[in-house]
Amino acid sequence: MCGRKCSRPFRSSAVFLRDRLRQPILTLLLAGPLVFGPAATVLADVTCKPVLSFRNVREIRPPILQIAPWTWTASIVADTRFCATGSGSFEIDFIRTKENSAELQFTEKPRCRAGQFDVSIELTADKAIQESRIGFVAPCVCRDFPQIDSPSAD
Repeated sequence: MCGRKCSRPFRSSAVFLRDRLRQPILTLLLAGPLVFGPAATVLADVTCKPVLSFRNVREIRPPILQIAPWTWTASIVADTRFCATGSGSFEIDFIRTKENSAELQFTEKPRCRAGQFDVSIELTADKAIQESRIGFVAPCVCRDFPQIDSPSAD
């Protein structure tokens, strides 16, 4: 009396939809790296950054009472031979100590220039810089270098 329609078990619309979408999703997951992998390598490019290094770090403290602020100064050398631009941004990470207080990490974000330049920060008399390091250096536009032509087979 029922015919063919009664012989199949009842499936809800959510189960039906899940089963219908399972095969295309699995196909995309398995074939995706083959299809999109070459495109990702084409988009990958060389990133140029200036090379920064500390040349000289000094603490300039006033010779008077210890309540006056003092200055931490560093000379930094920027090697920008791979960059088409002569300036950019970078970060210096510090660990600061203070009397009767815990150590604190903080970051300054100065601008860099080609060659040697100075960076300085002012601190109160009860603070000292325990450590400093160059952190993040922003990428720059790469300089176009002349192409070396292969010798012709004449």
